[in-house]
Amino acid sequence: PAELLGLRPRVRHRRGIDLSPIDVTSAEGALLLKSFVWADQTDRLERLDHAIETLRLDPPVLERGDIAERLPALLADRRLGALTVVYATAVLSYLGDRQADVLTTLDRAGHQFPLAFLWTGQPREGEHSYWGIWIRLWPEGEKVLLAHAGFHGQWLEWLGASE
Repeated sequence: PAELLGLRPRVRHRRGIDLSPIDVTSAEGALLLKSFVWADQTDRLERLDHAIETLRLDPPVLERGDIAERLPALLADRRLGALTVVYATAVLSYLGDRQADVLTTLDRAGHQFPLAFLWTGQPREGEHSYWGIWIRLWPEGEKVLLAHAGFHGQWLEWLGASE
């Protein structure tokens, strides 16, 4: 929604966790990440170039580790008085049985302090032609579908409050 573009939330701290993080602030890291995009996908390469440029202006702290193992300690070290936002794209689907550990960690933390969890996943049972962007806010813990999106960022459709 257009009114969201006028908002400028203050981000106090950002951290990325990955088993093998790629530092795109380096030329080597950017080239490595770009090598995972099919050569004929020029739109995706352009979006990736723009994302890399944006990230280089204010890079997050990257941490090598397993999200299921590291998330509890990171949430315990949260910044007092601030909403903590955890964002995950496709990682949950790769965790197998340990996905439940991550969700349990989030639920426990959400009952202790302000927490939002944003993730991508199927928008509806059996739907495989696009992604849904979901949010879960605590203490209520209800999940809400915010938007539909193309798999690699080619489009985004925000949903109305009635969806």
